Amino acid sequence: MTDTGVYNNDEELLVQIGNFLSEQTDTEVCARGLKRYAVGFSWMTFSFKAFTADNNEGVEYILRVGAPTGLYAPYSIKPQVLSSRSLEGSGVPVPKVYWGTDDTSWIGAPFFICEKVGGIAVLPWESPGLPPLEGEYRDSLAEQFIDALARIHTLDWQNQPIAEMADGLSVENAAMKQIEEWESGISRWASRAFPMLKWGTNWLKDNCPTAPRLSIVHGDYRTGNFLEENGDITAILDWELAHLGDPHEDIGWLSLPMYKGGSPLLCRLVDEDDFYRRYEDKTGIRVSRESVRFYRAFSLYKLAITHIAASDCFEKARMNDLRMPAMGSQIPTALRQMMKTIEGSV
Repeated sequence: MTDTGVYNNDEELLVQIGNFLSEQTDTEVCARGLKRYAVGFSWMTFSFKAFTADNNEGVEYILRVGAPTGLYAPYSIKPQVLSSRSLEGSGVPVPKVYWGTDDTSWIGAPFFICEKVGGIAVLPWESPGLPPLEGEYRDSLAEQFIDALARIHTLDWQNQPIAEMADGLSVENAAMKQIEEWESGISRWASRAFPMLKWGTNWLKDNCPTAPRLSIVHGDYRTGNFLEENGDITAILDWELAHLGDPHEDIGWLSLPMYKGGSPLLCRLVDEDDFYRRYEDKTGIRVSRESVRFYRAFSLYKLAITHIAASDCFEKARMNDLRMPAMGSQIPTALRQMMKTIEGSV
């Protein structure tokens, strides 16, 4: 498949982004200095500077593009934009989204433009050039990590933009709606049958918990998806999977073994019992260990389907990123871990 979107041509992309901003602000804007980032597995990330007649130094922004060849395509900016705007003023460090559109006539794909926040992405494994994740530094990040999640989960979202995603949702059907959404991905991306995945689907549908409340769910909350600077978490990133649902879903995801970095700690940050104590104290939500186990199994189910999507992306030549087939090779591992989680052995 030949991808001819404007986002693949740096000069054309800058022109179109400048035109878009000029229309949005009713001011002539010139976009320059495009930089592409080789981060993430889904949305494309760029930075650029916007110049106007009144500002010849420029303002730097982040541009995120949901390419039609991407992992979860077709994309919409809604989850990221609605969640970001709903969390403004909540104390959750979320990059401010300024403009965005699902209209593909501008650059050939949905995109949004947000503020550029300082900091580095802390990873759940050792990485050269990054500070060791230990001691007071780790403990402080752990507290901030938990407290930000607590604020997300306790936000009064009913009066916020993200409320438009609540259509037909209840504490009783939140889990089932997520299962059905991810199950639909199997028919989209799987080129063959996966019996263990079918078995997982049936188990999940037969064991749906009732949510303690409906909350904003990040969908990929973990080490690696926040920025840190001078010991402070400056931004929670990657809201493309954000939705409304059971807060246990985020806890199940962040407790996956691959985010422990070879340590006994959740996201290589915090002991599981310490996480529960602080989270319960900050939210007033009693954490159900059974619900966490369910959502840990569901998270591995999601992960297996994501790996299937990655393999499909590569095999059908939509994306030539060699990380895609590498992810595809992890399908059996995710399914085995899902089975062990369901059986209660992990």
